[in-house]
Amino acid sequence: ENDPGVTYYTVTLSSNNPSWGSVTGAGSYAAGSSVEIKAISNAGYHFVNWSDDNTDSIRTIVVNSDMNLTANFAQNVGIDDVNTANITLYPNPASSMVTLTGIESTATVTVVDMNGRESGKWKVESGKLTIDLTGYAQGAYFVRIVGEQMNAIRKLIVK
Repeated sequence: ENDPGVTYYTVTLSSNNPSWGSVTGAGSYAAGSSVEIKAISNAGYHFVNWSDDNTDSIRTIVVNSDMNLTANFAQNVGIDDVNTANITLYPNPASSMVTLTGIESTATVTVVDMNGRESGKWKVESGKLTIDLTGYAQGAYFVRIVGEQMNAIRKLIVK
């Protein structure tokens, strides 16, 4: 059924974690075809980007070669967790330093970027922590504070 005068290419799509989200649009297509591909996140997760860094969950690609793309999904992070009212992050947005206060006991503070990559990790005995932001790219980060009595997340904007 394929026209012998037409070149066909294969579009291979995958998810970085099939339990986090799925993809549609894979298949064999004639050269030059426009194909809509979709990344569909499951409940509790969100689409981050495709492996070619495109951030559109639904996009049209023109097929001129075999293609292999992975949709990257990440777990949603709850912002309002219990027992966290006293933790303060300031200044926010920040450019050079940011201070966390209200850490009641021994805790681990982790800074992660929006793709879930860890940017820094500290052990805090109690009280406060000042983080040097030198070397941090501009953008949004999550600051996760985990201890015996706490599990908090604060959003940090580096400007």
